[in-house]
Amino acid sequence: MMKKIIVAILLIAVGTTVKAQMLAVKTNALMDVALVPNLGFEVATGSRTSICANGFASWNIYGMKAKTYGFIPEFRYWLSGNTFSKLFLGAGAMLAHYDLTASKTNYVGSTYGVGLNMGYDYWLSKRISVEFHAGVGVFYYHHARTREDDILPEVPKYNDRGWTVLPYQLGISFVYIIK
Repeated sequence: MMKKIIVAILLIAVGTTVKAQMLAVKTNALMDVALVPNLGFEVATGSRTSICANGFASWNIYGMKAKTYGFIPEFRYWLSGNTFSKLFLGAGAMLAHYDLTASKTNYVGSTYGVGLNMGYDYWLSKRISVEFHAGVGVFYYHHARTREDDILPEVPKYNDRGWTVLPYQLGISFVYIIK
């Protein structure tokens, strides 16, 4: 399912024809500091719009047993009138899977959600900019929860699911304009 969504967004981004189309590659430095490697691409779809897609994955963060990976597609509207310049508003989604252990409790599950994002792109040179962005989203999660220290012969699983509001796309990204 996730692979089909990724392919669809990339086809839309590549298939869009725009005069002087711009393409950028980016990474979120706050996620990098948290040891969550990430990479994103953004393509201009008009003089005021762009589509971006970010992916992330991590293993064993700060000694904690953890595996996470996810995908964040987003549509952006640039208020300045120029794509990749100054203030933008974004709307997107997040799909993520996680398998982590915290305080001897293991969580294996997924989360899906939508969010709104706002940010500012500051140019450092002709091809390099830094982007500050933050937003909030509504997410549905479901996971199986087990305890490592259960003494029963078969470890019982407790299924949790629900809705939560979380920060969405919080970061400082370094952007490189390819063309």
